[in-house]
Amino acid sequence: MSSLAVPTESQIEPTVEASSRDSAISRPRYVVLQSLVGIMLAYQLLAGMELIANRPTIGVMVVGLAAMILCLWYVPTSILQAAWFSGAVIGIDTVLVTATLYLSGNARSELYLSYFILMLIAASVRRLSHVIGLSLLLCVGYGVILYQGIVQTGALSPGHLLGIPVLMVMAMFYGLALQTIGIERQQKTQLLGSIEALKETERTLQLSRDQLEARIKGIKGDLSRANDHVRQEKKERQGLEQQLYDAQKMEAIGRIAGGVANELNHLVSVIGKQTGVVLSGLKPDDPLFRPIDEIFQTGGKAAAMTAQLAGLGLHDGHLRQVLSVKAVLEETREVMSGLLPAAIDLSMVIEDAPMDVEVDREGLEQVLLHLAVNARDAMPNGGRLLIEAKQAFPGHKHGPVNEERGCIPKVIIQVTDTGSGMSIETQSHMFEPFFSTKEMNVGLGLTAVYGIVKQSAGQVEVVSRPGEGTVVRVALPLVRQGRPSGPSMLAPVVAKGEETVLLVEPNEIERKLALSTLSRHRYRVLEASSSVEALLLAQQHAGAVHVVVSDLMMPEIGGRDLAKRLLGRFPKIKPLFVSGYDDETMVIHRLNPRYLLRRPYRQAGLVEKVRELLDA
Repeated sequence: MSSLAVPTESQIEPTVEASSRDSAISRPRYVVLQSLVGIMLAYQLLAGMELIANRPTIGVMVVGLAAMILCLWYVPTSILQAAWFSGAVIGIDTVLVTATLYLSGNARSELYLSYFILMLIAASVRRLSHVIGLSLLLCVGYGVILYQGIVQTGALSPGHLLGIPVLMVMAMFYGLALQTIGIERQQKTQLLGSIEALKETERTLQLSRDQLEARIKGIKGDLSRANDHVRQEKKERQGLEQQLYDAQKMEAIGRIAGGVANELNHLVSVIGKQTGVVLSGLKPDDPLFRPIDEIFQTGGKAAAMTAQLAGLGLHDGHLRQVLSVKAVLEETREVMSGLLPAAIDLSMVIEDAPMDVEVDREGLEQVLLHLAVNARDAMPNGGRLLIEAKQAFPGHKHGPVNEERGCIPKVIIQVTDTGSGMSIETQSHMFEPFFSTKEMNVGLGLTAVYGIVKQSAGQVEVVSRPGEGTVVRVALPLVRQGRPSGPSMLAPVVAKGEETVLLVEPNEIERKLALSTLSRHRYRVLEASSSVEALLLAQQHAGAVHVVVSDLMMPEIGGRDLAKRLLGRFPKIKPLFVSGYDDETMVIHRLNPRYLLRRPYRQAGLVEKVRELLDA
């Protein structure tokens, strides 16, 4: 911005005051000049030989001249310095001089002509020196005319001689007054120019201020955006730090869980084998048979728990394939609806865009089912469950995605419920094994969800407040277009006709996973949560049942007893027992490994085992 040299008020006022002091008629000047005029006019009136007025009138005029001189001593300075005051004094003196010349009997045409010329000189000339010079020339001319008159008449009167000094004094008055008026006008012009300059400067300053405000506003906007960016980066850094902390914590927990599972599996295997040896030497009516059998069954439950813990798979790679999230959600919608009571409204909003991800299908289905069950348990009195799937481009709301800079597009699966929500304390432990807020719950569901998502290079985010519901976001990397999709179902494991499987599984997540897998492979499935429910379904079913899949250890009726009862109604039924014991233990207990499926198992292994039994 260019600098402006602007005269300020403090710079203008000294100049004006100095000019006023140099140009204005001071009180002594007024008094001296007016005294000269008064003396000359008084002498003219008192010494005149041919007076027209009477003596009292002359006296009054002389007193008036004296009073006028005295008034000049007491006139306020503000009035004395005014431009109009000089004009008023000159006007009064002009009238007095004219009246005095007339009343004294010395009125002549040449004197009045000289006054007229004097006033013209004063009106046309602005400088005092010029006025005095021209007035001297006028007086010389008047003296020449006066001399010629004296030569012709031979007489000389005082009034004749007084005309010359009166002209000079009046010339001084006129010059000073007009010079004062001129300077006042010049000062006024300078002030007006200064005011215009100040106005122009004010406009320039206003424009500069507007430009400065615009720049400040822009800088504020830049600072605000920078602050938002810093806050966003801080939030992202905190999120990454939390993810790193969670990953390290879960890695440590996974190592501990894996080690504990291996040790427990060895101990449980010893219990299973030794109980088999003891039971083989006891008869069913022996008093020790039942206690030893209970030990065996309890060991079986411990083996199942150990298998479930080992099946978290926080470090083991699963079979990953390119799948469409949209297709998986649509295929599992009916299964998830079976997990929810009628009081919970399930709705899905799936974006119409490519959403291919590279995941383990069984793991993705397990994640969806676990989240649906958790949402159901948070809404005991009913509510609304919303599942959304959409693309997301982190860090690039506008513009293309640059994977080289780490901004990888993702697929977001968001599960929102209107349940009771969770406290911050609960959220800090919800992914830990064996942590649960529900009774009779092992608490491995969200741990499995966390492990499956991490294995797929994804992220899990939970937003929840007590009384305000919960939002779980699962982010998985979006597979770029052109990647081959996952393999289709293998023909050897697909059902050959109307083959029916009776599925007995107390764990609803595992039951629904098995139901989804068997149904996708075109088997007809009858699902039951207990052996009693399985017997009821078998009685109500009009067709044949080809395979029964059940736990070996179940309350009330065990797997072997259930299979014996079903053989009476379905002679060709083949049993498939699920157990946490190894094959060697089952052999000791007189069970053919052909009919065994050891935990933990994958759904593909279940389908293959079913197909193997059906084809045997």
